[in-house]
Amino acid sequence: MMRRTSAFTLMEILCVIAIIAMLAALAFPAFQNMRQRADGITCMNNLRQIGVAVNGFIGQHDGRFPEVEPDPRHPIYPTSEGVVGLRQTLEPYGITKETVRCPADVKSVNYFEKTESSYEWRPYIDDELMLNPQILTPRGQFTRPLSKIIVCMDVERVHQPQSDYRSKKNYLYADGHVRSYTDSPPRQLPK
Repeated sequence: MMRRTSAFTLMEILCVIAIIAMLAALAFPAFQNMRQRADGITCMNNLRQIGVAVNGFIGQHDGRFPEVEPDPRHPIYPTSEGVVGLRQTLEPYGITKETVRCPADVKSVNYFEKTESSYEWRPYIDDELMLNPQILTPRGQFTRPLSKIIVCMDVERVHQPQSDYRSKKNYLYADGHVRSYTDSPPRQLPK
């Protein structure tokens, strides 16, 4: 007697593989979107940690904001003053190399590798008193509330890119809160 064994035919196996491939193709954008959101949340957490470190610095330096060299490749302070980058300035307050690296950095630009930070420090707040910071602008000197003064921000607009021009950028304010803003598309030139 011949025994008949049950097995899948080649056609059935190919159909199962095709169904799995289609389900994976449908799920991939959802996983990519979740990953982008996770990177954005990690970036905001990094900025919050930088805010806590800045407050620690202020507490130990008579209520003054730190002086930070925004781009060590192109210094704005004389070298004799000893002003260093963001990570080196806030290292005693718990900031590490991973804290100043945004997980969503664009690999082709690689700003972190060039400047040792994915975040841009705003130098107009340097060495100002926390209680009454004076902001110098081309229009004059102003006193602003801490909730309106940007201290540090993402260099690149990389969070949740929706198109070529619409993506998010995270900002750390002097009072310690972090916000994320969506860029608007560039304005069209009049014809």
